[in-house]
Amino acid sequence: MSEHPFAGRRTRVLSLDDVRSLLSIDEAIEVQRRAFLAIARGETAAAPNSWLRLPGERRGWLKLLAGYDATRHGLGVKVLARFPENPPGANLGSLLLLFDDANGFPLAVMDGVYITAARTGAGAALATQVFAPDATSVGLVGTGVVAWYSLLAMRRACPRIESLRVFSRSEQRRTELAGRCASELGLQASPVGTVDEAVADVEIIVTATNSPEPVLFPNHLSPGVHLNAMGIRTEIAPETTAACVVIGDGREETIGDGKFSVAIAAGVVTADDLGPDLGAVLDNGRPGTEGRPTMFDSSGVALQDVTCARFVWERADQENVGPLVDIVGGDVLS
Repeated sequence: MSEHPFAGRRTRVLSLDDVRSLLSIDEAIEVQRRAFLAIARGETAAAPNSWLRLPGERRGWLKLLAGYDATRHGLGVKVLARFPENPPGANLGSLLLLFDDANGFPLAVMDGVYITAARTGAGAALATQVFAPDATSVGLVGTGVVAWYSLLAMRRACPRIESLRVFSRSEQRRTELAGRCASELGLQASPVGTVDEAVADVEIIVTATNSPEPVLFPNHLSPGVHLNAMGIRTEIAPETTAACVVIGDGREETIGDGKFSVAIAAGVVTADDLGPDLGAVLDNGRPGTEGRPTMFDSSGVALQDVTCARFVWERADQENVGPLVDIVGGDVLS
């Protein structure tokens, strides 16, 4: 009898700090570029995103994303648990599980919070490189983790960005984020008191909120503006989505769970109105927009997480970061 393929192998466990030390923002952008291109070229597979929404007023939910990247042997699943009523910065729990695509051995268990933030921001950066590569001004609505990482990645990918206006319902949070963007990103950053002030006459708008009600309306759009819609699906008014050429991160995810899905439900767009996915745009070039605003609808696709997890695990293996645990055990079930 041949040796069992799990025999003698151990699973690597990586904390948030471990993962962050192994994946920079610049690396995340390039990993995501490869991931979106692989999706566009049919080199990946993914299960439909799955949700468990908890009853009651806490608005908590559990989300599962599973995918496979044949080009780099990434096979894994991410589990997210979000409780929006928790304090800022503590409302998301996440784990990533990475498997050997040859035999299913669990290669790694790792934090998914940093990867979620980094890959989400990287998506915004890639979309901005396509639709607003020479832009210098940004209007931001939202001040949480997604807002910061979107700006961080956009600034790395589009260094001409120089000015920022920030709105949040919390005066303290918008002031703090503006100060951080000024000191760490070198931006001319100003907190403002309304959405109107934040987005007036800017070249890029970023929304990154948990708002159950729309925060952005058609009157906030100007011809040719690019919108990175990075928050939950209810943050964009359906009529705003309808006014834009919409690029999603994955067609099924955008139609089923994106801001575009809310516009479909409202009857102001159909599935046929959706533009190409980001991967197709990166592969084939920017589509014609005839001066209309463009919108990147970020829903989150499994391959974004799986490709980052594989990159992190390979580097951790090279540098021997994180403990190795005998999860399978010395024997095998029979």
